[in-house]
Amino acid sequence: MSAVASIYTMPVQPITRIIMFVPGTPASLAAWGAALDRDLVRLEGDALHVGGVKDPVLVEWIANDGAFARAFSFGTVGPDILAQLSAAPGALVLHWPEDLRTARAQILDAVAALRDAGAIAVRLEQSKLGWDVARWLELFSDDHPWAWHRGAVSMMSGDGTLQSCGMHAFSLPDVRVELHGDPAAAQELATIFNVYRLAEDPELRSGHTFAPDASTPRRLVERWPDTEYPEGHPCHNPYGVWHLREGASIHPLGATVSVFIPALRVILTALEEQRGKPMTRAEVEATRDAAACIALPPREADALERSRGYADLEPELAWEQWQLVRGGG
Repeated sequence: MSAVASIYTMPVQPITRIIMFVPGTPASLAAWGAALDRDLVRLEGDALHVGGVKDPVLVEWIANDGAFARAFSFGTVGPDILAQLSAAPGALVLHWPEDLRTARAQILDAVAALRDAGAIAVRLEQSKLGWDVARWLELFSDDHPWAWHRGAVSMMSGDGTLQSCGMHAFSLPDVRVELHGDPAAAQELATIFNVYRLAEDPELRSGHTFAPDASTPRRLVERWPDTEYPEGHPCHNPYGVWHLREGASIHPLGATVSVFIPALRVILTALEEQRGKPMTRAEVEATRDAAACIALPPREADALERSRGYADLEPELAWEQWQLVRGGG
């Protein structure tokens, strides 16, 4: 069987959509299970069962290594909470199979039950942003996406750009904008763009444009792989990053999206592993041109991507993006 053909027989692995770090007063997994209100959630072994969530939430308990307070020491919790975190015997680490957009209500129910069982604070590992449990529940109980963004998404700056971190907690790409010496304006633009997507879930594709209002010049939207963190790191966004580009040319878009089946990046990975050496640009582009794909409406393409758990390469930028994905550029 060829490397590409074997892709079709690979077993489907469960996807972890978000990871939560939850320090609390119970001193073991068994103690957490005994403290939980079983009418809301139940902890059986290393699995948390939550009403409305189809698959169990895998759970581990870790002892306090003395760094719990430092993990929350970024100005989002007060001194009293930091003292409680220092004294906490340990924490739960929850691996959720659903994201904060599709299962927000169920995740809220679970966190409320954990609060009643002794949870002190909640940190989202996708952005390393943490809050005391009461504030976390307040933010995500709000019906406005601004509050969700405040609770889950952080901003990083460097090399003349600002990039958000944490939108993959909602199964969405992050955003990257140039600073131009004005970090506040860049952060405002990035936040508006992210909240717009949380609120409206638009059909967004490379080649579209975006502006927060009629008086602001429109920027070209183009998706690229996330290179801020390596694949496998909780902060790495597998859905990529929208770059908001100034002064770039606008490309005409068709009514459908070409979706590679299987994903082009999976095909290229298999071929390089089989050959034992990097592919050339000509080989990558020839593989792209010969690969099987289907034409889908943008909304269906988005749904397929989210079910798969990661973004594929942009066909027109396959070579450039493949260098980033495989670590060659």
